[in-house]
Amino acid sequence: MSEDGIKQLLQAEKMAQETISKARQERVQKLKQAQHEAEREIKQFKDSKEKEFKDYESKFLGMTSANSADLNSNVTKEIDLVRRKTAENKASVVDLLIQKTCEVHTDL
Repeated sequence: MSEDGIKQLLQAEKMAQETISKARQERVQKLKQAQHEAEREIKQFKDSKEKEFKDYESKFLGMTSANSADLNSNVTKEIDLVRRKTAENKASVVDLLIQKTCEVHTDL
């Protein structure tokens, strides 16, 4: 009878070890699955934020390019205006300069 009790105890101990081993394996598997899930979520979040940044960057860089084009256009117009005014007034300015340099004041 004691031999049957020992066998039952050994069998129960073996079953307990198997249960514990199985539980450990399941825990390790769940941890690995959670890690993979977290990595996937992190990648999704990172991709989402990179896309938002690229959209934001292209929006404002696009505006900068448009502003730069407008600025270049305005500068070109201003330069053309200055050149045209210079050409229009060149003769009168030269005449005025000659007149003022040749004019002699004898007042003392």
